[in-house]
Amino acid sequence: MRGKTDNGRSYYQEIEPELAKILVRENAAYVVNRHTIRRIYSNREFRKLILTRDGHACYFCGQYGDTIDHLLPRAKGGHTTPVNCVCACNECNHSKADRDLEEFTESIARTFRSE
Repeated sequence: MRGKTDNGRSYYQEIEPELAKILVRENAAYVVNRHTIRRIYSNREFRKLILTRDGHACYFCGQYGDTIDHLLPRAKGGHTTPVNCVCACNECNHSKADRDLEEFTESIARTFRSE
């Protein structure tokens, strides 16, 4: 995979073919040739894309959000792609931590039932 860092430096990184397919399928990279894919966004561009796409509204509670959260956490095999990332407020992002979406929403439901 090829890309550019936030400060404009080019990089090259070898990745597994299965990961390359996921990144292309989820609109995080595109195919240059049969041996190379190129990342579409730098980290800064990706963050701006997600926050703008979601209108700075937290995916979980609707409040103002300025962080990015992975619906399927990276610790559980999720990737940093537009399909897997959403805008989140700091509180929801920290509360969700490394739980997947289903685990997090179940914990919220339990909290409301116990109140």
